[in-house]
Amino acid sequence: MHMIHSLRTHLKSDLFKENLTIIVPIWTVLGIFILSVFLIFIPSLENSLTDQKKEMIHTLTHSAVSLLPEYHEKALSGELTPSEARTRAMEQIRHLRYGAEGKDYFWIIDRHPFMIMHPYRPDLEGRDLTSFSDVQGDFPFIAMVEIALNQGEGYVNYYWQWKDAPHKIVPKISYVKLFEPWGWIVGTGIYVDDVKKEIRLIMSQTTQVFAAVFFVILLLSIYITWQTIRIRNKKIHAERAVQKEKEVLSLILESTPHGITLIDKNDQYLYVNPYFTKITGYTLADIPDKQTWFEKAYPDPTYRQHVVAAWKDDIPIEGRVHIREFTIMCKDRQVKDIEFRSTYTSEKKISVLTDITRRKESENVRREKDRLQGVLELSGAVCHEMNQPLMSISGYFELMMLDMPETDPNYPRIKKIQAQLERMADITQKMMKISRYRTKDYLDGKIVDITGMSELDSKNK
Repeated sequence: MHMIHSLRTHLKSDLFKENLTIIVPIWTVLGIFILSVFLIFIPSLENSLTDQKKEMIHTLTHSAVSLLPEYHEKALSGELTPSEARTRAMEQIRHLRYGAEGKDYFWIIDRHPFMIMHPYRPDLEGRDLTSFSDVQGDFPFIAMVEIALNQGEGYVNYYWQWKDAPHKIVPKISYVKLFEPWGWIVGTGIYVDDVKKEIRLIMSQTTQVFAAVFFVILLLSIYITWQTIRIRNKKIHAERAVQKEKEVLSLILESTPHGITLIDKNDQYLYVNPYFTKITGYTLADIPDKQTWFEKAYPDPTYRQHVVAAWKDDIPIEGRVHIREFTIMCKDRQVKDIEFRSTYTSEKKISVLTDITRRKESENVRREKDRLQGVLELSGAVCHEMNQPLMSISGYFELMMLDMPETDPNYPRIKKIQAQLERMADITQKMMKISRYRTKDYLDGKIVDITGMSELDSKNK
């Protein structure tokens, strides 16, 4: 019982390990998918969205600055005074708005820097911004002037109030561009919180989509895992059942009282069971192929040719059984009569050998007995038919001897003939009484022992 329990535990352990080989790869792929979403896709999406926003304020700043050359040309042509041209341009930019809420704006500073225009901070207009710093202690307007003078345009990171809410200070990214003729620096920016809010919205939507996809993938993975494990377990059980059947078949082949051989389509011996070796004495090593078997089992070339011709006459139809009887030479030089029952598969030939030597000997003895019995019955009938003529001839000889004197020269001859007739009559009487027979040696053969059989019958009586 302990051994059976250990075997079952071992089988369960093997199944568990095999199931893990299925589950682990599937769930590893699923885990990689989830990690790739949160560690690669979402950060990449955030960077991409930030870049899009920065590109947007770059384009919008260029658009705002593109309004200034028109007013500059009007001032140069005398259509407007320089002061009127700047005032009209400033007021037009003051009222430019964009964004979802229409609260995103532009501002203008000069190269000092002085605040020329800010729609939400009119208190700064005209003020010197050299010493203006944000909550981090940085000087954003000086940074804007430096970028404008050195590069003509560029990005600046700093902290600023939230649109028209002066008490809410948040991170901001601005883009500024210099309009050289007037020395103005026009800028606009995006709030990092806006970007994060938009990213959170996209992430929320994306998360919902990925959650739905994840749920579907999860269900599919569970189903695929279950199906794969079920199929694998069925396959394992089937393989074990086949293995068990093979073991049972092997046991049968090893213990059957018939010789069994398996030959492939190239006439190579693949298997001989122990009983084949017991019958013939040959092992698989002794007969690697059919040609070797023919040479050893049928040493006489003429008889071997007869056997080969008989095997060639058998049409190799799958499932058909061919029965042949041949006399073989065993490994120990003993001669045996063997019955071969052969059948074919698509690739192999299977032969079952039965030693019929004793059966053949018994059949020969029985046939000989039947032949002799027939001879005795025939001889009994002949003797019965001969008995009457012999009795008549014997009677005639007795009458002749009564009329013939003993001094007659033919008397001795007649007496001898009468003795032989009596002997023949005695033989026919004996043969008519025979119910069993036995033989005796005569010259180079055997003949029926009439005297011995008669004595045997007398004793039995």
